[in-house]
Amino acid sequence: MVWRETDIMDERLRFVVECLAGDETMTQLCADFGVSRKIGYKWLGRYREFGPEGLHDRPRAPLNHGRATAVDLVERIVAAKEAHPLWGPKKIM
Repeated sequence: MVWRETDIMDERLRFVVECLAGDETMTQLCADFGVSRKIGYKWLGRYREFGPEGLHDRPRAPLNHGRATAVDLVERIVAAKEAHPLWGPKKIM
């Protein structure tokens, strides 16, 4: 017997299709697929909002860095360092 290969996206899409069919409860469907109900509802919500493309994994990295130095301040610091190469951080600040 040959094993049928599937990828993650096919399984998620199959999960959503079976969920929308309404033949089984979310709890039973999640148990059949081996995922938690929280994940099942997340996949269903993403499918409803974005379609099949919403089932892809999202990047975990933040889109912005809260403690990043402002661009204008970086430009002023670089300009001061270029104008005075012997100055250190204490003198520039």
